[in-house]
Amino acid sequence: MNETIKLILSLSLSGSILAGLIFAIKPFIKHKLSKSIQYYIWIVVLLRLVLPFSFENSIMNKVFYNNQTSAVISSQGEYDEEPSISQNISNVSSLSNIKEDVVNRIYDGDVDHSRFYRDSFNKYIFYIWLLGAIFMILSNLTSYVRFTKKIKLTNKLTTDEENRVLNDLLDGRHNVVLSRNVWAPTPMLIGILRPAIIIPDISFDENQLKYILLHELTHFKRFDIAIKWLIMLVTSLHWFNPFMYFIKKEINHACELACDETVIKNLNSLEKQAYGDTLISIVSKKKYSVGILQATMSEDKSILKERLISIMKYSKKSKTIIVTSVILFVGIISSSIILGAGVGPSKEKVRSELYTQNAQKKSSYNLAEISRYKTPYVGDNSKVYAIVNHLPVPDNYFNQKYISMKTSEKPYNLTLYYESGSDIEYKGEWPVTKPDSAIELNSEKNALVLFSMIDNLDEVTFAYRISQSSGELDFSKYDTTFTFKRAHFEEKYGNLSAFGKDLDLFKDVLAEKISTMSE
Repeated sequence: MNETIKLILSLSLSGSILAGLIFAIKPFIKHKLSKSIQYYIWIVVLLRLVLPFSFENSIMNKVFYNNQTSAVISSQGEYDEEPSISQNISNVSSLSNIKEDVVNRIYDGDVDHSRFYRDSFNKYIFYIWLLGAIFMILSNLTSYVRFTKKIKLTNKLTTDEENRVLNDLLDGRHNVVLSRNVWAPTPMLIGILRPAIIIPDISFDENQLKYILLHELTHFKRFDIAIKWLIMLVTSLHWFNPFMYFIKKEINHACELACDETVIKNLNSLEKQAYGDTLISIVSKKKYSVGILQATMSEDKSILKERLISIMKYSKKSKTIIVTSVILFVGIISSSIILGAGVGPSKEKVRSELYTQNAQKKSSYNLAEISRYKTPYVGDNSKVYAIVNHLPVPDNYFNQKYISMKTSEKPYNLTLYYESGSDIEYKGEWPVTKPDSAIELNSEKNALVLFSMIDNLDEVTFAYRISQSSGELDFSKYDTTFTFKRAHFEEKYGNLSAFGKDLDLFKDVLAEKISTMSE
């Protein structure tokens, strides 16, 4: 699966689980904890949905990457000498039109078409997601641009008295424009760089105007417009997740409750009632729903009741409630970190694992046995090691000693390290510089097997040294290396994964391989 899709799915699942936890505890906290704390908790969910940061042992990283890690694997063992695979080069047969044959036989036996559908899904899913995200973003931006253009063309100047009330509340510290507009269904704050408060073109008494401006300026000071834009972006990225729309609605609702709480915390009971009456009067004049990129004063009538109850029941929180709020907030942050995201293994981390190899060196391929360990991931340590364990040694002078895997980012690489199997002096040219040497051709043949059995392997390197290691991998000692890329093989043979499903065809290809690759 595409790495970006893995990341998006992991973020979506992580955020949804966190949101589900908050929905579960909401009945126990909504009338007890501060509305601001509840709003900040939802912002944590929002950030979890969009920030691709995670530690390697997070839940989502394990779910989406399982055993796919960077690793250095040591293999040790004694081997009996057998004739080198290179001795059999002259016995290969010749095939024609191999690539065409492979392509035609990829889906042999795929009676229910499940493999075809899976391959097609993996091939196109990224583009489907990307088109959906772009469509959602453009739709929201188009609606916003149309709305703001309409508002700007029909704005009316406010009176000097209305501007005075605004300036008194701002105390000269911010530059916020106040306008009236017949198309504004409710008071709203719009714009980040050039913020403006738009009020309906109807009459308000001084107290109503004061409460309206207090509400919108609170949105301004809390950067709620920026949060609205972030909500739009996150909702667009997770357009496929139906739970996201409940999250969006809840964050917007929590935003208004937190704003109400901030406005009324310094008001007496009569002023609270007047503020509530202002909310009611605004809702009753609402003509239509506005977009999601404005901070408005009114909501649906179905939600207004909870806002009014919260206003009338507001009281300063006790120390116990404050401590509980802090503990809950820290707990939600910790949960978001534990859930994490599917970011893959750490770029810097290399874990060492020791295996014992008891098998003898091989001069031929047991494809039936090798295919048992076919895997989609180069980071699947145990299966990759088993495949390598069943490969013939390209030159019997060497023992295969270490394996290193690079799975943190593309191109995904597998490197096999070979060293002298004895103290006997190597007979032949070293380092190997001659093209198409026996050791290179045999390495190339092994590379084809590895690419065919490990679906997301992009390149494989064979590294050789004619001395023995002291138990540690010293990269500088390997002075002969051969690197092969999947793309080169696929140009000749098509989809290499087909070989793992059609072993008879693969045997024919391996027989043809050396003469074809050496042309």
